Amino acid sequence: MDKDKLFSYHKWAAIACLQHVQTLGEEFYSKEGVNSFASIQETTEHVLGVEKLWLLRMSGVTNPKFEHFDVETTDKAIEAYGSLHEEMGVFFSSLTDQQWEETLHYRNMRGDKFYTTREEMLFTFVNHASYHRGQVTSLLRQFGKEGIALDYIYYQKENR
Repeated sequence: MDKDKLFSYHKWAAIACLQHVQTLGEEFYSKEGVNSFASIQETTEHVLGVEKLWLLRMSGVTNPKFEHFDVETTDKAIEAYGSLHEEMGVFFSSLTDQQWEETLHYRNMRGDKFYTTREEMLFTFVNHASYHRGQVTSLLRQFGKEGIALDYIYYQKENR
């Protein structure tokens, strides 16, 4: 898949997910349920922090530190995503095709050594975020609310 389309889909899905939560009521953003993370807010903080880790790894940082974003409200989370995704977009647009295929060495949060191309890193963090967006839907259903379908096909339908 085209890297630009993949990243565009990712940005769309991140914001659409949070906007859906907003339509249901801000109280559901921080409400606790049963999942990997106790709330949508905690899930969002995790995903943003991990995306920043991937950006740093893609920039050549071997052992980046996890950054905590202010995601106290859905508005703050949307703003944090916007800023991070803008930073990512600027970086991504500066890369040549050869740089996308370059293999970089890094350590994960446990200290394990890995080596991956930038293109594989992009797919990894988009896939990771999709997994957690599914968990957001799971939390919403626990709260008696409807989830949102954020599969690529819906992005494609909306953005043709």
